[in-house]
Amino acid sequence: MIFKRTPPRGPRVDIVPLIDIIFFLMAFFMFFTTFRTGVSGIPIELPESKQAVSLEEQRVVVTVNPEGQIFLGEPEPISLEKLTAALAPMVARRPDMLVIINADTQVRYGRLIEVMDAITAAGVTLPALGVEKSASAEKNASARGQKK
Repeated sequence: MIFKRTPPRGPRVDIVPLIDIIFFLMAFFMFFTTFRTGVSGIPIELPESKQAVSLEEQRVVVTVNPEGQIFLGEPEPISLEKLTAALAPMVARRPDMLVIINADTQVRYGRLIEVMDAITAAGVTLPALGVEKSASAEKNASARGQKK
C-alpha cells in the first residue's frame, strides 16, 4: 500500500493564544474601568463657597441626598447607627482620618446635624463639609494668577 506523502509545511504562527490574550486584556480593562467611577453615583448638588480648597489626602466621603438618605460609598442608603458603626473601626485604625460630608443644598439643617453627630460619635474629631468653588471665586483666583 502506497501512501502519498504531503510535503511538510513551513513554520506558522498560531493565533489562538494571541486571541485568548486579547480577550483577557479586554475583560481586564472593562472590569477595572467600570469601578473607577466618581466618588459616588448619588446625584446631589453641592453648595458653593468662595473659600473652597481641594483635599488630596486619604478621606472618607459621606453623601446625603436631597431626601436626607445617607450613603457611605455604596448605592444603598444606610442608617445613622450603621454610619457610626462603619466609621468607628476606620477611625480606630487611623485617628486623623478626614471625613467629608457631601450634602445636597436641599438637605434640612437638622438632618445635617444628625449626620455630623453620628460621625463624631464614631470618633471623628472634625468632619468637613464638601462644597464646590463658586464661579466668582474662580474668576478672582485666575485674575490674581492663583491655581484653581
